[in-house]
Amino acid sequence: MSENNKNNNDNVKPLNEMTKEERTNYSLRRAPDYHGKEESVLNSSRTKCWEARDKYFKCLDDNKEDDSKCKAFYNELNNSCLKSWSEYFIKKRISDKNKEAFLNRKD
Repeated sequence: MSENNKNNNDNVKPLNEMTKEERTNYSLRRAPDYHGKEESVLNSSRTKCWEARDKYFKCLDDNKEDDSKCKAFYNELNNSCLKSWSEYFIKKRISDKNKEAFLNRKD
């Protein structure tokens, strides 16, 4: 372990002692696609990301999951969010849809 990494780890508080903002910043620094651009991931950008997600998912709902009609919203989602976030949102939506279909099936 490099001396620099050791020093950075020495300064990290336990998660249960961190404020909400400190936990968010800590998690963002550990994200695989985070490159130190905090302005792109903090409050206003987080809101922008969530709004882009909601628009994309509304488009999918309105178009019976036909993603070819929602490319502009998909691009907005990818441009507004960290890649790991947009991937998570999409995977979670698919998982939730599959769960809903399973629970609503008629045997």
